[in-house]
Amino acid sequence: MRIVQVSPFFHPHAGGVESHVRSLARAFVHQGHDVTVVTSRYSSALPREERVEGYRVVRTRTLGVAFNTPFDFGTARVLRDLHADVIHLHYPPPVTSYFATRSLHRRNIPVCLTYHCDLYLAGLLGRALAGLYQRVFLPPTLRAVDRIIVHTRSYGGTSAMLRGRELAVIPSVVDLDWFRPGLDSSDLRRDLGLEGQRVLGFTGRLVPHKGVDVILQALAQLPDDVVLLVVGAGPRLPSLVGLARRLGVESRVRFCASVTDDDLPRYLSLADVFVFPSQSRLEGFGLAVAEAMAVGLPVVIADMPGVREVIEPGREGLLAEPLLAGDLAAKVRTLLDDPALARRMGAAGRRRAEERYGLATVTAQLISLYEGLRAAG
Repeated sequence: MRIVQVSPFFHPHAGGVESHVRSLARAFVHQGHDVTVVTSRYSSALPREERVEGYRVVRTRTLGVAFNTPFDFGTARVLRDLHADVIHLHYPPPVTSYFATRSLHRRNIPVCLTYHCDLYLAGLLGRALAGLYQRVFLPPTLRAVDRIIVHTRSYGGTSAMLRGRELAVIPSVVDLDWFRPGLDSSDLRRDLGLEGQRVLGFTGRLVPHKGVDVILQALAQLPDDVVLLVVGAGPRLPSLVGLARRLGVESRVRFCASVTDDDLPRYLSLADVFVFPSQSRLEGFGLAVAEAMAVGLPVVIADMPGVREVIEPGREGLLAEPLLAGDLAAKVRTLLDDPALARRMGAAGRRRAEERYGLATVTAQLISLYEGLRAAG
């Protein structure tokens, strides 16, 4: 099957959507499909076209990036001429999907769209632009596709933009061979000064909605032998370093901002508990949570639509009230003080990842959806 994935950003740009699309592309190629990823050329340093990991990447003409949105009007021209059996769009950021559907309405090619999360743009101007887009541009985009996919039923059911629409629920995907229990990280533990410490782990971009400030506040309420490992980079890094200093926990935090995708599983394996207090609807699934579960970690996550559905509370981890550092600290302490419970939850998390989030499971669901769209067309 000739599969086209359309992603506003793609590797080397870092993010959950980019990681999801890259994993799908690699898996589909391994299964014998012909895969093309169409994305923005958000940097002039990137090649216009290349073949990597067995699939083709086409980067389209982009006027610029504003509010973390590439204005890649060239996507429409590329899709008008591209041979495909199915086209899979990924939203948000918003502009790419809108212009893609505008160019595809005359082509007899099935189109589906994964709605990763609601649109949010910071600041007064950002909120005004997001509201304008969601009123004017998003409805025709959703009407133009043959199927809308969400990663969790709870997120789709609580999104105002998806109300009343038929949705397919297919989770995000984890490479279970790469993210696995038992990885040797003894050298990292020594280099980071974590020997004899109990470690909380977090991975993700350091942006406001991830809630790393809440983890730091919770850390200040936990015993001195508890250390926080923050793996990720982003614009909030300087302010988070400053907050750790003001809270008096600077010596108990390790900020690791330059960890590669290849090394990420080993860093995750350093943790005793994974924490993920994301606090907005920008988190439609929480791929980092599924990756931590695949490594065999118990998790403490925010009780938010989408993210909370990744686990069965009390089985693979615990839910914490969003924004409340005291509740997060209490849930973390429950697991740190009961190693047997933590081990049981970690093992259950690995089983759930194997049952629901593995490449073979998720790609089989997508291929079935693709084939159904082709047969209906």
